[in-house]
Amino acid sequence: MVWRVWLSAPWSYHERQTMSFLQGEIRSQESTQADLNRGYIQSEMQRLKLLLQRRAMWLRHEWKSDPLQSYTGMVISDDRFDWLLSERCKAEAEFYEKSSEICRIDECLAEVGMSIEDAREAATEAGIQLPLDLLADLFQLTSFERDVLLLAFAHEMDPSFERLIAYIQDDLNRKYPTPSLALEIFGEEGAEMEERRSLMAGATLRRFHLIVLDPGAGAWALQPLRMDERVTDYILGFNHPDEKLLGLLRPLSPAPLTHSHFRLLESIEQWMKSEVRESCLTSLNLVGAKGTGRRAVAAEISSRLGIQIFSMDTTRLPALGADLQEMVQLLERESILAGATFYIELPDGGPPENEARAMEFIEQAEVFMIIGSTRHRHFERGTLSVEVPGLDAGDRLDLWKQALQIKGGHLDGLLGKEAEQFAFGPHDTVRAAKTARLKAGLRGATVPEAEDIWLACKEQAGLNMHDLAQKISPVACWDDIVLPSDALQQLQEISSQVENRQRVYDDWGFGRRLNRGRGINALISGPSGTGKTMAAEVLARHLSLDLYRIDLAGVVSKYIGETEKNLKRIFDAAESSGAVLFFDEADALFGKRTEVKDSHDRYANIEVNYLLQRMEEYSGLAILATNRKSALDQAFLRRLRFLVDLPLPDYARRLMIWQKAFPPEADLDGLDYDLLARMEISGGNIRNISLNAAFLAADEGSAISMGHIMHAARREYAKIGRLVTEAELGKHCT
Repeated sequence: MVWRVWLSAPWSYHERQTMSFLQGEIRSQESTQADLNRGYIQSEMQRLKLLLQRRAMWLRHEWKSDPLQSYTGMVISDDRFDWLLSERCKAEAEFYEKSSEICRIDECLAEVGMSIEDAREAATEAGIQLPLDLLADLFQLTSFERDVLLLAFAHEMDPSFERLIAYIQDDLNRKYPTPSLALEIFGEEGAEMEERRSLMAGATLRRFHLIVLDPGAGAWALQPLRMDERVTDYILGFNHPDEKLLGLLRPLSPAPLTHSHFRLLESIEQWMKSEVRESCLTSLNLVGAKGTGRRAVAAEISSRLGIQIFSMDTTRLPALGADLQEMVQLLERESILAGATFYIELPDGGPPENEARAMEFIEQAEVFMIIGSTRHRHFERGTLSVEVPGLDAGDRLDLWKQALQIKGGHLDGLLGKEAEQFAFGPHDTVRAAKTARLKAGLRGATVPEAEDIWLACKEQAGLNMHDLAQKISPVACWDDIVLPSDALQQLQEISSQVENRQRVYDDWGFGRRLNRGRGINALISGPSGTGKTMAAEVLARHLSLDLYRIDLAGVVSKYIGETEKNLKRIFDAAESSGAVLFFDEADALFGKRTEVKDSHDRYANIEVNYLLQRMEEYSGLAILATNRKSALDQAFLRRLRFLVDLPLPDYARRLMIWQKAFPPEADLDGLDYDLLARMEISGGNIRNISLNAAFLAADEGSAISMGHIMHAARREYAKIGRLVTEAELGKHCT
């Protein structure tokens, strides 16, 4: 039994003294249980030795009549042959009735039986059920099956049983118990077939791997009868998880819940109790989007039922076949021994074999389980499906207060931003809260500040995104970007909408009127180098959010359905992140698609609609970027909230860009900004020229001059396929 004490705050002296007393009581109770179980097992081992001795008396009696007994490994005597053909059962019964030695052994067996009953009564008075008795009750074992367990357990407990067993079986090489030995020692007249059936593959003992037979050791009756270490330890009083299941199962920890969760739990609890009364084996399917709290609801259900719950990583299940069947049986046994249920998260996408293994386990395992899924699934076994309600910003704020244990503290009014921006469920909120406390501890504080919480949220949110998109560290700010006033104003409006979502959607009630999500999306269009990526950077830096760039040209697939799968993986991973998603090269997917000429046009429409649907449902800010707005159909453009056009800069804006292109620390030598601004190029080209000019000057060990810039400009013009004109570069043209 494992006892865990979670400390959320330093203990007072009185609390430490009380806890010390309680731990002393626990140790005392565990010591009493161990002593009682040890005495009980010793009595059972003594009973088994007496039964073996009883059998040995009969065998010795028969062996005496064989003159070649000493040579049984080399020859079979006539007397032995006749003995094998005789009615041994009748002779054995008569021997037991007449032998004085057997009478004495039977008296000893009766005394040991009384000792066993005394141990059981002592355990009952101490409020303890002995592990072997509990095991027999859990699996509803017969007295014969229980004795078979003892036989398999004996040589694990006491190695001297190996020689005793070899003696009884008249073979020094057979030091292990066998089905034949079990039937000879524990069998009752008239029950042979039933007892034999209880040792077969589908019976309780072997179905749940309470005993294991080695199939490669000859005839069934002579196969080694062994016991798993898990069962041996259980009988000894150590109820720990099976080592074969390490990595597959993990305890599902509790997490904060909202009022809507508790309302759902009340109805589930009533159903569960009624089903338990009817002994109906039924599973529960919790259906809800990611972040709705399916795992937290499952943990609370198991707590109310008084059972443990383990989360199962179904990707670690063996492939379909015999190995999976064996794992199902081990998990069934673990469920019974640990008094536990399993939480299984059905994969939503990914390799099909992962879902196949999970579904096979669900259909085969005869245990109660809780299944989490994002959509309703069909199961052959009886399963109740219930919807887990989605969480709004108010629910997530409640989760944050519980996770941080805030009751009107200084952070109470600051968590609304996190609750709106990051669509965390209960467990993600708890993890982010722990990270925030650690960050506060690094600077010597005991209570996290708003910045600690925000940074913790960003870390938690970005865990799933790194393999699917390129993370960009925003460096540009509002002062760095040069745009027409209308475009700049639209970017500021986008930023304002992200910052004020809680007030508009929740406080003012607009969120209840939306039927397509709260996502804020925008299309930024313009020629290459006009600042589309920089605009996304500015927004992300101002909002203090992560920025991920997704190249749509790499997402689009020629295979039907693959583009939607790629987009689904990205949005599913980003769902709780609140990050700014920047989809570059949007014209790779968009186009004038409404006129369907063939099947590819129809599927292209589906892909575009899927992207727009996910953008509308996404809880953060999603930005599309394209160089060719004209290629986009108006029907699609209407579904976007912002359309921001970034034209090539005019002379005045080019002048501003050139003046901002060189950092204050740069060593400049008489730059002619008026001449530079005459070059009709984009801001991206200007940045390339200024940087290359700086490297040219650094190589010469001089300040950045017009000569360096013009040399870099000619290289840039050649790269973009333009000719250098005297109107642009004047005397520097050549």
